[in-house]
Amino acid sequence: MSVRHRGERGSVTLLFVLVMPALLIGVTGLVFDGGQVLTARRQALNEAEQAARAGAQGVATEEVRSGGVQELDASRAQAAAEEYLAALDRDGDVEVDGDRVRVTVRIERSRQILPLGPITVSATAEARSVRGVVVAES
Repeated sequence: MSVRHRGERGSVTLLFVLVMPALLIGVTGLVFDGGQVLTARRQALNEAEQAARAGAQGVATEEVRSGGVQELDASRAQAAAEEYLAALDRDGDVEVDGDRVRVTVRIERSRQILPLGPITVSATAEARSVRGVVVAES
């Protein structure tokens, strides 16, 4: 038989009532805010891929017109990728190295449930300019 002491009756219930709401809010915040972070990361990757593709299409038009090998115009590629990011109102970096365009996009999201401040996610994508020979029709 258990011995009960006066004043301890219902203490477990009180602890349960105080801890459970905090635990429930914490778990809900982790699930919801974590989902928001995953969504932002996927969005950043999609936008980085699209901006890199836009930049990789910046071929030198003079060479295309003359029927030569298509080369990536670095300044045109950088401008095209930056223009794409500006149209989306996104913060990011563009690097052009040879025939490759690398774009990093950063997205800042505020947390909706957990009071921990905003979080910044970033994603980097790379696209390569496809080289080819333009054959002049005769």
